[in-house]
Amino acid sequence: MLEVQGRHPWRPAHVHFMISTPGFEQLVTHVFVAGDQYLDSDVVFGVKDSLIRDFVRCPPGRAPDGRMADSEYFHLNYDFGLKQVASSARAA
Repeated sequence: MLEVQGRHPWRPAHVHFMISTPGFEQLVTHVFVAGDQYLDSDVVFGVKDSLIRDFVRCPPGRAPDGRMADSEYFHLNYDFGLKQVASSARAA
């Protein structure tokens, strides 16, 4: 079916996140790597501009969490927002 439509089966590079905390709705989302060749042709149409960010390549050394990294790693800076559960739903 994809071939007939002139499409490919590939997804752009991305990382999935599942974030939860008491009193807020669980968030399941993903963030895409800026510059990926498949951003404009995602097979599942999941890309939104607000979900595209730079993943910054960092050299070995002290990571943002204070640990020592023996090899290169990537750093993502992204602010996630959670929706508060309505007070009547929290009481249940």
